[in-house]
Amino acid sequence: MRFPSIDLLARQALAVLRRFPWTLVAGALAAIAGIEGSLSGADEAWDRLVFVAALGLPLTIALTLLGETRGWSSDKRHLAVLGGLLGLAAFFLIWPGIERRHEVIRYLQLSAALHLSVAFLPLLGGPETLAFWQYNRRLLLGFLRAGVFSAVLYVGVAIALAALDKLFGVDVVGETYLRIWFVVAFLVNTWIFLAVVPERLPELEHDRDYPRALKIFAQYILTPLAFTYLVILLAYLVKIVAGGEWPSGWIGWLVASVSVTGLLGFLLVHPLRTDPAESWIRTYSRWLFVGLIPAALMLLVAFWKRILPYGLTEPRLLGVVLGLWLLGIAVLFTVRSATGIRIIPVTLAAVLLLMLYGPLSLTRLSVNSQGRRLARMLQPSTPAQVQAREGSAALRFLMDHNAGEEIATAIGREVPPVDWAAVPRYGTERDSLAQMVMELAGARYVPAYASGADGWVHLNTGGAIPVRGYAWVVPMGANDATKHLLQDDTVQVVPQAGGNGKVLVRVGRDTLMFDLRPVVDRYADSLPPRFSRSLERIAVETTEGTRRATLVLSSLSAQRQGDTLAHVSWGGNLLLGE
Repeated sequence: MRFPSIDLLARQALAVLRRFPWTLVAGALAAIAGIEGSLSGADEAWDRLVFVAALGLPLTIALTLLGETRGWSSDKRHLAVLGGLLGLAAFFLIWPGIERRHEVIRYLQLSAALHLSVAFLPLLGGPETLAFWQYNRRLLLGFLRAGVFSAVLYVGVAIALAALDKLFGVDVVGETYLRIWFVVAFLVNTWIFLAVVPERLPELEHDRDYPRALKIFAQYILTPLAFTYLVILLAYLVKIVAGGEWPSGWIGWLVASVSVTGLLGFLLVHPLRTDPAESWIRTYSRWLFVGLIPAALMLLVAFWKRILPYGLTEPRLLGVVLGLWLLGIAVLFTVRSATGIRIIPVTLAAVLLLMLYGPLSLTRLSVNSQGRRLARMLQPSTPAQVQAREGSAALRFLMDHNAGEEIATAIGREVPPVDWAAVPRYGTERDSLAQMVMELAGARYVPAYASGADGWVHLNTGGAIPVRGYAWVVPMGANDATKHLLQDDTVQVVPQAGGNGKVLVRVGRDTLMFDLRPVVDRYADSLPPRFSRSLERIAVETTEGTRRATLVLSSLSAQRQGDTLAHVSWGGNLLLGE
């Protein structure tokens, strides 16, 4: 086997540099920004620059290839790429980074749309030919090859550095590995990938080459997986229809799995659909899209079930949009099986870009929905507990989105001047401001980490116990069957089946009752779900009985179910008077 000479590799690398100079500049800029951002005390702008420069990779590739296929002059191609980079510069100035979840979603939208544009933009316009599939097939295989080569290179360099560090005592700082990763991921990997990007794309129409490995992968791995997922989905559909159930929220993961595997398998074998020897492909394609229709409908119902009571958020709205897109694609290919595959990436990219900014953006529609939700929760007819919990959640969403105007409109009151962008996403400062806003609206504020929707509350207490005025201190707990002797009396916890939040303790012929429900109500709305919180000693006075008694709790776990408590477990000390 002959290895390529260094001279040949150098000439190929130089050819890539001449063909894609702006792409390699974007990769180098992303690597430099990543290295600078890894330095101690670096400005947060470097982190944003890494992400935005990474967007320049697909953008410059798409525009460069578009110029090549359209026969643009060198100057015109450079102007087109510069125009795209100016757009990214504007995005860098207005995009605050990944600190907020909705900004992460916005970035992923744009990134997905730009990567999809590489697949279709160079061959957009005119009838779809085999060149489109052959071009994308080369991109896919080149991407996989570049990933493997880059991973091996990075691991090899990292092992070499680790050996120098451990065996020869060479001081290799930990950040070095991260900085090498930036260089390999953004520059080396990009260079390797660009080396296989085909030229003269329209001429690929005459290429009939089809790798057998793709057919085997699609026929014996992707297709069985897709049909397995479809069978599970259809069985689940029968279950929910027969049982009158709502689709589970987890259904989204299964629909995503069947969509990705099914569509990928369909795209990989698309050129063979007219081959008489491959009739299974036509059968696969027909039933795949037929099966995707109920799958998309179940996904939409699952999101609708969540949106109806809690309003829109970016993830929910994105799920609905993708569900509608999937439904449209499934119906289209079911009705017109001869539809070209180019419509899949084109429509998906268009939808993602349409909902990036402006009145139809995911964020704007979600903010409007949560503003209406907050106003609805603050209506006098809303139960106080629902008003506090759901209204507080809507308010936090609006605060995270710097939506001061929507907040003022929802509460019907003018809000004192606030720099909403400076309000932290977590912590007491955010909660204090939210509490002030809810008080202006005449409602109670419930922090984000209040007890979970399942109603569980866990308390741990500590500190000294004041016993002045009492004659006895008796340790006991919920499951304590011990009979304690106090002179002529016995003290014992009365076992209760299920319990209702009340503790009964028999002292001689007297029965003392302690109600734990006010304790749970007092702390439930300020406790992290499923986690215990340490508090000072909690004393519960007896509400029934003739003797003076106080139950001092050291621990309490319970689940709120309406006005009662279930699964109550407690421990502590009983203080008894004479």
